[in-house]
Amino acid sequence: GKFYLEDPSGTVQLDMSKAISFHMFDGFHNGLYTESCFVLAEGWYEDSVFHVNGFGFPPTEPSSATRSYYGNMNFFGGPSTTSVKASAKLKQLEEENEDAMFVIVSDVWLDNIEVMEKLNLMFSGYASMPPTCFIFCGNFSSAPYGSSQLKSLKGETFQCQSYTYSSRFVFVPGPEDPGPGTILPRPPLADHITEEFRQRVPFSVFTTNPCRIQYCSQEIVIIREDLVNKMCRNCVRLPNKNLDIPNHFVKTILSQGHLTPLPLYVSPVFWAYDYTLRVYPVPDIIIFADKYDPFTITNTDCLCVNPGSFPKTGFTFKVYYPSNKTLEDSKLQGL
Repeated sequence: GKFYLEDPSGTVQLDMSKAISFHMFDGFHNGLYTESCFVLAEGWYEDSVFHVNGFGFPPTEPSSATRSYYGNMNFFGGPSTTSVKASAKLKQLEEENEDAMFVIVSDVWLDNIEVMEKLNLMFSGYASMPPTCFIFCGNFSSAPYGSSQLKSLKGETFQCQSYTYSSRFVFVPGPEDPGPGTILPRPPLADHITEEFRQRVPFSVFTTNPCRIQYCSQEIVIIREDLVNKMCRNCVRLPNKNLDIPNHFVKTILSQGHLTPLPLYVSPVFWAYDYTLRVYPVPDIIIFADKYDPFTITNTDCLCVNPGSFPKTGFTFKVYYPSNKTLEDSKLQGL
């Protein structure tokens, strides 16, 4: 029942009674404070106990500030040692290609008839101008750990061949898709599930969760995990006044520089691959495919997006235009 503050030199017991106040003063600045978070604590030390008046998060550092120290070093990954940010040519291509768009859909239940009908409607609507990329996030089945339904996607939605060779299809597995339980990062869907689909749709990519996409000079991070509710359940104290949970959530992720700032017993991580969950320097866009209500928030020059659950939000999804870094809310209506 006690909390301790820990740093490389040791631990100290905390008394948070002054910070956890229901009066005018709220000792917790904006954010969702969970165990394992980095915090700045203000107070006084007495009788081997640190009495806390206020908690804050480390300030978030914009990507431009980070790069002013590290130059063109590539933190993001990929074959190059130089960041894509350093390429004026890529930046020019990005701005000139005004037709580029990314369609982002989460909870693509391929075993659900209504979801399949809406996907068909989406594909027919985009037939005249296929997007640069469709980002489909799991779960790909409405029942936990159900068998993959990719065959039905192949058979029903790819009647329009223009998509097959003009758009890329990115599939990010969800927490209830076939795989190694709840541990992150998750590997891609198994080859025996996706082989036939990949042969028919050569520009399909089955990724890990989370995954990273470089588009011209932009860095995009995608994670399919129900993080918002998990962080709310495990925070030391929910915000007292400002109940704008998405803003608290985004601030926490960016100030921690990590996609899952939770204790390992809540969100286990393959320790050797923890670097895949880090968001430092801050990327251009983070897609949180979460079952929480959709949101779009810009914080520290980072666009943070949640498309919400496709079937549970009345078939809403997001469309991203990289040429001007804008997002559009979209919804599929009935025929």
